Amino acid sequence: MIFFEHVCKFILSDVNIHIPQGTSLGLIGSSGAGKTTFLKLACGLLRPAAGCVHTMRLIPEKNRRKLGTMTGAFFADIPLFRDTDTVESNFQDIKIIYGLGDDLFDKEYSALADRLGFRSFEKEPVKQLSLGQRRRAELGALLLARPKLLLLDEPTEGLDQTARVSLRELLTERQAEGTTLVISSHNMEEISALCERIVLLDHGSLCYYGDKELLLKHFAPDEVMEIGFSGKLPDLEDLPLKHYSLHQNKLKLTYNSNYVTSAELLRHVLAQTTITAVTTKKSGLSDAINKIEKGENHEFY
Repeated sequence: MIFFEHVCKFILSDVNIHIPQGTSLGLIGSSGAGKTTFLKLACGLLRPAAGCVHTMRLIPEKNRRKLGTMTGAFFADIPLFRDTDTVESNFQDIKIIYGLGDDLFDKEYSALADRLGFRSFEKEPVKQLSLGQRRRAELGALLLARPKLLLLDEPTEGLDQTARVSLRELLTERQAEGTTLVISSHNMEEISALCERIVLLDHGSLCYYGDKELLLKHFAPDEVMEIGFSGKLPDLEDLPLKHYSLHQNKLKLTYNSNYVTSAELLRHVLAQTTITAVTTKKSGLSDAINKIEKGENHEFY
């Protein structure tokens, strides 16, 4: 779906990557790492200074019009709507651009307006909308024609929690139908929920590209389990724990999940005492990224 071969542009340096069709990919990294540049290269808004980019087997900057009918791209600094027109009027323009029939348009528009919550202000001029309202309508416009590829740069910025959940559900459904998602975000909760693969950029260099679970397994395997118990204190000497502590009748165990599973720990404790409560906390993408950015990546992608 997307190929970068030795691509350089601004801070991006010698980036090589292939993103297959149907992938849900999270593009992460600190501010200024090159995420927005990456997305703009993929949709043809920028031309590489070196190397080449192919999106759907086309050179993006030479085929922007053709790609535009198959791709939805969202950037916070590029407005999708005319400010002086209403939301409804802007959608009518999009209907014409994509050549959508009345029945299909009405069906898709109605569903998106209800789920993203922009029906209540569809007749208002865009310039009078709040940031959150505008974002909901713009994202609906991107999804209207069901593009094969979605390139989204911080899509949830400005959205309230209800709209974030609705957008997440819509994107999950579209990806299940075969849409390719490439999402840049600082929100690791959103990335973790939506994306199967991760690209990590650091000062323009590709630090990691691959499966999200493999990234977590390699860089953030630590888990913390808290066990409430009634009865005798269990013997933990034979367990490969990194740390444990006891407060009243509650054990707190820190362990590497590559060496011992939570199920094994529970069986061990349950064989010796009565368990009254259990909670488990896993490390997340933020923990993995912190380790990589501290230099613990040792040629892992």
